[in-house]
Amino acid sequence: MAAVLERVSTPAPAAATMPGRLRGFLSGATEIDDTPMAVHGRLPGWLRGDLLLNGPALWELPQGHYEHWFDGLAMIHRIHLGDGQASYRSRFAQSEDYALSLAAGKPAFGEFDTPDPERWVDRLRHFFHPRTTDNPQVVMSRIGERWIANTETEHLTEFDPDSLATLGRLVFDDKLKMPLLAAHGMTDAQGDYWNIGVELGPKCIYRVFRIRACTQQREVLASVTVPKAGYLHAFARSRRHIVFWETAMRAQPLSFLFTRRAYIRNFRWDPGSGSALHAVSLDDGSVRRWSIPPMMCFHAVQAFEDGGDLVIDLCDYPDASIFEDLRLDALRAGATQRVSPRLSRYRLRPGQADAVPQRIGEAFELPQIHPSRIVDGPARWAWGAGFDPTDRAHVLDRTVRIDLAQGERREWQRPDAVQLEPLFVARPGAADEDDGVLLVPTLADDDPTSVIAVVDARRMECLATLEAPQVIPFGFHAAFRPA
Repeated sequence: MAAVLERVSTPAPAAATMPGRLRGFLSGATEIDDTPMAVHGRLPGWLRGDLLLNGPALWELPQGHYEHWFDGLAMIHRIHLGDGQASYRSRFAQSEDYALSLAAGKPAFGEFDTPDPERWVDRLRHFFHPRTTDNPQVVMSRIGERWIANTETEHLTEFDPDSLATLGRLVFDDKLKMPLLAAHGMTDAQGDYWNIGVELGPKCIYRVFRIRACTQQREVLASVTVPKAGYLHAFARSRRHIVFWETAMRAQPLSFLFTRRAYIRNFRWDPGSGSALHAVSLDDGSVRRWSIPPMMCFHAVQAFEDGGDLVIDLCDYPDASIFEDLRLDALRAGATQRVSPRLSRYRLRPGQADAVPQRIGEAFELPQIHPSRIVDGPARWAWGAGFDPTDRAHVLDRTVRIDLAQGERREWQRPDAVQLEPLFVARPGAADEDDGVLLVPTLADDDPTSVIAVVDARRMECLATLEAPQVIPFGFHAAFRPA
C-alpha cells in the first residue's frame, strides 16, 4: 500500500463532469513514500536508474486558486527502475512560495498567469527588487552533482534526487540582476550549467552565462541588448554556438515594475516587431543576428553547424494564442487548441540578415533527441508529443518519431489517453542514435492511476507499462539519472 504522508489539495469544481484523461489537470496528488509499481510487460535489463518528473500538482487552495496549467505548486516524482522492477516516490517542493501559499490558504505570489496578490503599499518596500516566485515546477537540471529545479524566474532550487527533499535556493556570488530566466538550462560534459537571463530596463539585456560545477558564480559569456526582450523559455546549443530566439511576445518592463499583473500579462504580442535568432560564439562570445517572421516558441529540437551555416530546428507557433489555450478552464473543459506547433528549420547563413523557415513537420512539441547529438549534431531522429495535424485534439494524445532528414513521421498511441513528453534514454554503449527507449507519462480515460509507458524508440512499440500509485498531475519535463 502507498504510504500517504500529506494531503493538502481540494478537488476542483470541474471534477464531476471531466473526461477521465483530463484528471491530470486536477489537484489531488499526495506525497507518497517508496511504493512498488505494477509492471506489465518486460523492462529492458539495461534500464537502471531514476526517472525524475517535475510539474505543477496543486492548483486549488481553501481560499483561492491558480489560473493556468503553468501556475500550480510544484511536485517532484521519482520512479526508480532496476532488475525489471519499479517504485514510486513523490514530494512537494518546499519553496518559499509553497510555504507561504499553504499558510495563507491562497496564492501568495504572482505566477505565470495568476496575478500577484501583494498590496501596493507592501510592494513599495522592495520596489527596485520586485519579489518573484521560486515555485520550481518546470525543469530539472544539474550543476555538477547538484540537482536543481526552476521556473522562469532567477531562483534555482536544489533538491536531493534520492529523497526528493528540498535543500534550498542557491545564493549566487555575484550581483547580476536577471529577474527573467529561460526555464531550460543546459549542463555540459564538465558539469557546468549554462542559461540565459534577462535584465529589464529602458532597454533589455539578454545575458548568456555559465555556472561552473563547484561554484555559485554566474559568469557572463555574452550580453545582447534589445529594445524589448521576447518571451524566452529555452535555447539551443551546437558544438560552437548557443542560439536563442526573440519571439514577438515582447516584455513590457514598466508593467513588471509597476503592476500586479501575472508574469505573462507583462508581455504583449507585437508581430510588427518581428522575431530574431541570435548566435553566440562559445569561442569568443561574439554575437550574430538574423531576422525571422514573427513567431512564438517554447522549445528547440536542435542546433548544428553545416559548413559555414548554422541550422536550428524549432517547435514554433504563428501567434501567442497558445497561452490562452493552456489556461486551466480551457483545458479542463476539453477545448480544442486553436493553433498547432510547427516543426520549422531555419538556416542561418553568414552575411545574410534574414532567415526563412522551412516546414519539416506539424503538431509536434516537447521534443527529444539523443543527448550526444545536442553538441555532436545533426540528429537524424527526434521524438515528441503531438496530435493529428489534420484534426487537432484538445490535448497531446500521441508519441511521435520524426525523421529530421526525410520528414517521415511514425507514431505510438494509447487509446483515449493524454501522452506527455517522451524522455529518450539511450542504451549504454549503443552505436545508433535511436537505440534506446522512451519513457512516456500517460493517462487514459479508464486508467485508475497514471501509466508510464516504456516504448522502443526505433520500432515505436510499447515494451512495458508501469502503474503509478496515484494520478500524477500533468507536468512538462523529465530527467533521467542513471544508476
